[in-house]
Amino acid sequence: MNIRFFALASASVLALGVVGAQAADLTYEPAPVAAAAPAAFNWTGFYLGVHAGAAITDFDFSLTEGGLGFSNDNTGFLGGVQAGYNWQFDNIVLGLQTDFAYTSAKTSFGGDDTNSAEQKLEWLGSTTARIGYAFDNLLVYGKGGVAYGRSTFDVPYTGGLSLQDSQWHTGWTAGAGVEYAFTQNITGLLEYNYTDLGSQDYLGNTMRVDLTSNVIKAGLNYKF
Repeated sequence: MNIRFFALASASVLALGVVGAQAADLTYEPAPVAAAAPAAFNWTGFYLGVHAGAAITDFDFSLTEGGLGFSNDNTGFLGGVQAGYNWQFDNIVLGLQTDFAYTSAKTSFGGDDTNSAEQKLEWLGSTTARIGYAFDNLLVYGKGGVAYGRSTFDVPYTGGLSLQDSQWHTGWTAGAGVEYAFTQNITGLLEYNYTDLGSQDYLGNTMRVDLTSNVIKAGLNYKF
């Protein structure tokens, strides 16, 4: 009886030892943690940027007395800076922006390359409101507001002299564009604007010049 009991006890201890050794060989692997989804881009905030492109400008000339006139157009380089602020409400983005740029748009008439009269659109700016729809880090928007520009009428004389008259024009602008956020701070844009700067009188109110421009530009913004 004692021998049988001892044998059973020994077998039980041996079995427990084997199970324990197998359990010790098992390793514990924690459940994988799901990666956090990237935060949605928020367009709210102040930004500064630069832009460059083309100003396709139409110069309309008319005599203030007699009504005779003609027009020329020219495509010039445009480059400048912009600043603004956006407010985002769900997917709707509202904003205010001002921009100012140098342009090389000009037209010549009334002579050869050395003594022709010249009209230049030297500076172009606007202050506009924007409204857009955000697809996360992609913004599609429209804009409109006040436009202003400085233009100079230059008439050459003999001996290297010239008669110059510069005027500031004011009018309106409207356009549309897309803006893409590459990072939380850097965005890029493509934009088209139609600008009507109205008319001004030059050379003692003898010549009236009306200016309109189609502006195509690309730019970069830094969002604070």
